[in-house]
Amino acid sequence: MDSTGFNYLNLEFIFMGDKPESAQLVRTALADRRLLGFIGGAVERENSTEVAAEVATVSEARDAVLYRIDAKGKLREGSRVTKLVHELKNSTGADYVLVDGDEIDGPNPDDEQLGEYGGTNELLHGPKLKGSELVLAAGFAENEITVWENVSGLMAMPKEPVYAPSISRSNRPYLCLDRTGNAITATIEAKGSRRTMFGSSVSMVVDLERTAILEPEAGSPAAVRLDELNSLLFGWDEEEMQIIEQLIPDPADRAEAQQLLCSSGDLKDMKRLVSLFGFDPRSIDYLTGRPLPEDRRVIATGGPFKTLKSALAEQEREAKGLERLLYRHNWNPKALMGSGAAVLASGAAAHLVLAKSGKFAWFPKPARQLLMLAWYADGAFYLGKGIVDALKARNKS
Repeated sequence: MDSTGFNYLNLEFIFMGDKPESAQLVRTALADRRLLGFIGGAVERENSTEVAAEVATVSEARDAVLYRIDAKGKLREGSRVTKLVHELKNSTGADYVLVDGDEIDGPNPDDEQLGEYGGTNELLHGPKLKGSELVLAAGFAENEITVWENVSGLMAMPKEPVYAPSISRSNRPYLCLDRTGNAITATIEAKGSRRTMFGSSVSMVVDLERTAILEPEAGSPAAVRLDELNSLLFGWDEEEMQIIEQLIPDPADRAEAQQLLCSSGDLKDMKRLVSLFGFDPRSIDYLTGRPLPEDRRVIATGGPFKTLKSALAEQEREAKGLERLLYRHNWNPKALMGSGAAVLASGAAAHLVLAKSGKFAWFPKPARQLLMLAWYADGAFYLGKGIVDALKARNKS
């Protein structure tokens, strides 16, 4: 059979308490009814366990008819949604069954009743990504961000998730990976339009335990429709297409990326996808047990003072060339004295030019005096600090 009204439903089975066997219970119940679709692994919450499934329907009706697969892989009409879901609720022992987000028998359970989700592991990676940006994205909450460098840029694993969308355009594109339970999500955050505050993104999700409810015979009508369902669930839209064109210049690579985004895939596919966008695919391994590099370091945040101090320390670490003259607190005494003397000498030369050259007659005298005061104060401070630090070091020895 065929239908132009082909659609699908999201079914979410919720069991109160710890139910590690819940995924198998749901899988068996769906398979016994020969349904067409996919089922994920169990997701643990503080007070409950959830199992999600996507089931194909013959039509888009409110109380739609579901597809059923016969032994030869042909599609048949099954039960209507309302009748079947009540049967599934009874046979699995689920406390709640949500159909497209709504409980079949009454009000939805609230988040306080179900509890928080299990811990999320997050990794951010990008060639332009900076530690100072990650510190600011973490806000003033207590956090520890483990960072390390490799040839493809900075990698970071925060103890608590950071607000990644707030990272500035100059640090994009970057890769954000997170793992919650069995699901790993790879999100490429692009610059997007300058008129958008948080840029734009494209994502791929891999559930490590996701499987088809039933595996129909290859080439059968059921197998074809199952592939169509997979593409419907994991397609890409116009905005994502723009990101792909922006970040992947090669047409063949673009086509491959689009194909990967239209399938649930596995970790191998996810690694290939992130590599097509120019990121290190080994970053995914750190969410699945790969040991972190020995040269990693930890940035601590928490409260305004500690967070801003960490951000300034990262900015000093990231400074290059002449920018380093703005961050000299940790220089050795000899370098501090040398830089202070150089700043004073350059200040004297600049003062002479400003005072004598007619080209700068437009520059107001009060503003010139304020500029030179700041210039001389900077040089004198670091010259004096270098002398004091040198004397302290000599006294200690």
